[in-house]
Amino acid sequence: MSKPVRVDVWSDVQCIWCYISSARLRTAIQQHPGPVDVTYHSFQLTPDAPLEIDREEQIRKHGGNSARMQQVMTQLRQLTAVEDFPYDPDRTRPTNSRMALELLHHAGTHGRRAELTERLFTAYFGEGRHIGRIDELLAIAREVGIDPDDARQALTEKRHAAGVDADIAQAHAYGARGVPFYIVNDTWRLSGAQPVEQFLAAFEQAARA
Repeated sequence: MSKPVRVDVWSDVQCIWCYISSARLRTAIQQHPGPVDVTYHSFQLTPDAPLEIDREEQIRKHGGNSARMQQVMTQLRQLTAVEDFPYDPDRTRPTNSRMALELLHHAGTHGRRAELTERLFTAYFGEGRHIGRIDELLAIAREVGIDPDDARQALTEKRHAAGVDADIAQAHAYGARGVPFYIVNDTWRLSGAQPVEQFLAAFEQAARA
């Protein structure tokens, strides 16, 4: 009998490669013959980012090469089209993801972290919603069945701040400097947006070990 597979996932809801990789992970889980249990963890790529970011300022920050940015966005559109999920980079509103990560921890206490993770990805990358603002986050939380009043209190009290910090510290202790980052059955580590086949190979190896 094969062992159950457990996957720990570190991601940031503003990370496009986390978004792409989440679809591939779901496909791999569907194709794997045994059970796969996924645990989500937080990672913040730009902890010093302000809540409001001007798009022109962002272009200047990346060397002022808007043509290069458009080329990258075109390539990402092609990748997301293959995965068949929405991506509209012209509408994305970069912000500080800290509050969204704390909301994800709150969702986890209600068994809805996975659902909210996917909803935040779509809201940010496909719908142009501002996930740095508390009212927008609470509206999204309501969409997945989370009580917005309870969520507001949790965010206001910074109830899950320590949990986010612990996740980030743990990722750094494992040697992760970016996301997505995966650990399968506490042993096999994967970094970056892996193809479905790579996930399946890791699952099979873990199930047989």
